[in-house]
Amino acid sequence: MSLVLAVSLAVGVAGCATGPTVTSQTVIVAGVGPVEVEQLDVEVAEVNPAERMVIVRQGRQTWPVAVPSVFGDLQNINAGDNVRIRRVEGVILGAKRARKGAKPTIVYTEAVSSPSFQNLPDKFIVRTLTVTARFESFDPATGVVNYVGPLGPRTREVTDPGIQDGIRRLRRGDMVELTFAEGFHFQKN
Repeated sequence: MSLVLAVSLAVGVAGCATGPTVTSQTVIVAGVGPVEVEQLDVEVAEVNPAERMVIVRQGRQTWPVAVPSVFGDLQNINAGDNVRIRRVEGVILGAKRARKGAKPTIVYTEAVSSPSFQNLPDKFIVRTLTVTARFESFDPATGVVNYVGPLGPRTREVTDPGIQDGIRRLRRGDMVELTFAEGFHFQKN
């Protein structure tokens, strides 16, 4: 089961760019408020245990998932396995200008140091991820930031005044690193 949870950590953000999203439950996220639990069904396309990589697919879209060693052996995951991922978006924990020449990427961290979520359903894991993306705009009236990352255009509400101040200094086209807290659950069908 722990391996299954590892794959969900990396797939959660990647899978939500396109495809069906089913909301079935509301949880409270610190700094954000009530949010919906998103559900995503994907298929395992390929597994490379030596490099700890799993390629997942939804429709014609595929993406790699790096699975940390803490989640065990990849021998239990096979091409063709169907998995269900439930994901809860969290608060932006930080935003800063990316290094010159940075490309859009997603980097996962195994867990956050303090709880960012309340009332998560059973068996969810909380972790952080950093998305390197192209900054598009920020609306101070609504607190919504628009960016284009590896998964295409996205938006996110920013509630922290300090983070909002940093985002206001960005210009359209700047590369930015946005760090998020998120909750995930992964289940083999």
